[in-house]
Amino acid sequence: MGIFILLIIILAFIAGALRQEWALMLAGAVFLALWVYCLILTLLLALIHSRRARRAFIRVSPREVAAGDQTEAAYSEGETAASHGRIIQLPGILVRCRLLLATKDGRRIRYDFNPAVPAPHFCTVEKRGAYFSAYDEFAVFDILGFFRFAFRLPAEIGARLLASPRAADEPPAVNARAGESMLKPEFSLQRTDNFIDHRPYVPGDDPRRINWKLFSHGGGLFVREGEHEPPPQSNLIILIDTEYDPLLYSKSKARHGIDMLCETALAAALACAESGMDVHTGYSGIAGQTAGATRGGTAAELAASLAWPAAIPLSSAGELPAAPANCGVLILALPRSGAESSSLDRFLNSTAHHRTGDNAQTIELLFLYDNTRSEELAAAEVCAALYNQRPGVRARIL
Repeated sequence: MGIFILLIIILAFIAGALRQEWALMLAGAVFLALWVYCLILTLLLALIHSRRARRAFIRVSPREVAAGDQTEAAYSEGETAASHGRIIQLPGILVRCRLLLATKDGRRIRYDFNPAVPAPHFCTVEKRGAYFSAYDEFAVFDILGFFRFAFRLPAEIGARLLASPRAADEPPAVNARAGESMLKPEFSLQRTDNFIDHRPYVPGDDPRRINWKLFSHGGGLFVREGEHEPPPQSNLIILIDTEYDPLLYSKSKARHGIDMLCETALAAALACAESGMDVHTGYSGIAGQTAGATRGGTAAELAASLAWPAAIPLSSAGELPAAPANCGVLILALPRSGAESSSLDRFLNSTAHHRTGDNAQTIELLFLYDNTRSEELAAAEVCAALYNQRPGVRARIL
C-alpha cells in the first residue's frame, strides 16, 4: 500500500509540474509528508518492539468451549502473563496482536486486540471445530494503512482451541447396543456366605437359595438375602463419517453437514449415557492421518471429543476407527450420490467378518440431510435403500 501511495504522489507532482497546477503539487506535498511520517515512525516503532516480539506469545483460555461461547486471548511475555515494560504507541501508529486459528477443513478465526490494554480480550467462537495455528502475529502499522510490519509469534503445537457442538434438540432413537442387558433377570442375586445376609426360610422362597451349610450346623433353614447383581454394561460406539460428496456439497455446506452430524451424535451420546450405557465416540481421520480414537467419559468430555471431526472429500484415504465386536455401533453419515468406495464401505466390509452368528449386533446407519435441499433427501433415500441390502446393517434417514 505504501508503494502504491508513493506512485500516486509522484504522479501528482509530475502532473502539477506539467500543467502548472499548484493545487496538485500541494496535495502531493501533503501526502508525501504523511507518507514519510508513517514510514519513519512505523519503522522506528517496529525496531523498538522487535525484541519484545521475539519473546511474546498469545495464550488461549479456556481451551475447550461450546460453539457460540467466548474464549480469552491473553498476551504474554516470557513465563508470566504480565508485560515486561510499557508497550509504546505513537500518534497515528498502532500496535496490535492478531490471533490466527484455523480448522483442518478451512474454518478460520482472526482476532485483533491491543496488547497494551490490560482488560481481558474475549473472542467469540462461532463455529464448532478443532482449531490449530502455525503462528500468531505482533504487528506495527499506521492508522492510514500505508505500512505494516508484522512479527510472527510462536504458537502451541496441536489443537489450541476445541469448540464443541451443541446437542441437537431431539436425540435419535438408538437400538444399537451390546451386553445383553435386556436378557438379564432383574432379580439376579449374588451368592454370599455371611450370616448377616441370611434370613429364616419361609414358604414360597426359592429352595435354591437355602444355605445347606448352615442347616447342617444349626438345623434351621436359612436363605441367602444376597445383593442384586448389576446388569452387564451396555457398550455403544457412535462413529461419525466425515467424508462428503463434492457433487452434493460445497466445502461450506459440507462443514455445516458435519456440524449437524456432531450435534446429533452428542444428543444420542448424552441420552444413552443417561440410560447407563458406556458410550464412546469416534470419527474418520483426515487424509494422511489416523482415524480419531474412540473416547468416552463425562458429558463435557463427550462434547469435546466431537470438536475434532472435520469435513473431508470422498476417496481421501480417511478411515473410521475399528469397533470391538462386543459393542453396539451407530454410524452417522452424509448422503452421497455415487457408489464409489469410501471409508464407510471399507469399515462395513471389515466389520462384517467380526460380527457373525445369531447374536451378532446390527450396525445402525443414519444418513442425515438438510430438509431444505431436495437433492440431499433423494440421495439419502437411495443410500438408505442400498445399505439396507448389506447383511447386519440397518440404514435409515433422519
